[in-house]
Amino acid sequence: MVATGTAPAVFAKFLRTDIVGEMGRLLFSLLNAFSVSGYHISLFDSFSPASLDKYGRLACSLDHVNLTRDDPARPDDTLYVFDEQDPRLAGRGWRKKVQVRFDVFSPYWFRRPIIMPYPVHPVHAGRDLPERLRSDRARTKRMRVFFSGDREGYVNNRIRYPKPKLPRLEVINAALEGMGERARIIRGEQELADVCSAGYVDGCLIMDQDDARIDTTRWLSTLATADFFLCPPGFVMPMCHNTVEAMAVGAIPIINYPEWFDPHLVHLETCVAFDDRADLIAKLDQVLRMDPQRIARMRQRVIDYYEQHLAPETFVRRLELTQRRRIVVLMISDANVTRNASKLNRLSVLMRGTPASGFGAGLRPS
Repeated sequence: MVATGTAPAVFAKFLRTDIVGEMGRLLFSLLNAFSVSGYHISLFDSFSPASLDKYGRLACSLDHVNLTRDDPARPDDTLYVFDEQDPRLAGRGWRKKVQVRFDVFSPYWFRRPIIMPYPVHPVHAGRDLPERLRSDRARTKRMRVFFSGDREGYVNNRIRYPKPKLPRLEVINAALEGMGERARIIRGEQELADVCSAGYVDGCLIMDQDDARIDTTRWLSTLATADFFLCPPGFVMPMCHNTVEAMAVGAIPIINYPEWFDPHLVHLETCVAFDDRADLIAKLDQVLRMDPQRIARMRQRVIDYYEQHLAPETFVRRLELTQRRRIVVLMISDANVTRNASKLNRLSVLMRGTPASGFGAGLRPS
């Protein structure tokens, strides 16, 4: 934070509606990062309650967030956050100007944008999240591999670089069909509790959310009882809240999109990376044979990665530490992927440092 006698301040004014997309989750994650970092946030009141949607309205109730129709009195002490500059505000002496954009598939040859970490879902966020995570990370492990999430309709893949992604439904079916008796469907929290009550489950447990969902209040604590979490892609884009939530509690992701993280996740260090169906089965077999000491080391690296790169405070810390006074922040969004999926290539800012051959390729079990 700024070393002054008052709390640091943000003035956020958006002229477009992209930021209130995804039911307001984008706006929530942005304001929440500043809120938990102790900033006082003035959000210009330019959206109707209906356009803010569920999580946009929740963002307006965060600590230190106030709606306003006035410009700040002291711009030199304030971060100006915007999508397009208001011409009336552009020439003022802001402490820093932060432009929010979504084009993570662009090359950005002459700029060094900051990619905002993909967050936990708004229902799990809050000032007390670090305390809850510390408690959950200490929970007893009860299963080797776990997955719970929607499956219906998850059959398409828009992303073709560096290799086509195996869609979620194919990932789940491959695990169930390829692992034989070592994988099973779980229907509901009670069945999950019953299966785990007999002792540690050294296999793959896949919860069918068509039958029942894990209650929101118990989601993170349930994830924390798994050594690994199977992280197939989302409906529109690979990135999902559940992957970040798993890493937050120390569940190691088994994933086919490690390059979507900044910095990239690394196979057998901060994730288990796979490519196609056969590679997924090989990696699951490797995971089921992995010794507890190696799992414990990977778990700690995953937790360290979350604390250093994914916790919302880390994003604000990067803004504070940069010497630049004009900063471009990129947010990963469904809408941008839907419109621009074919533009993703080796020059995209999201892909910098990605091997052309992909991540799982050649990474067979050792």
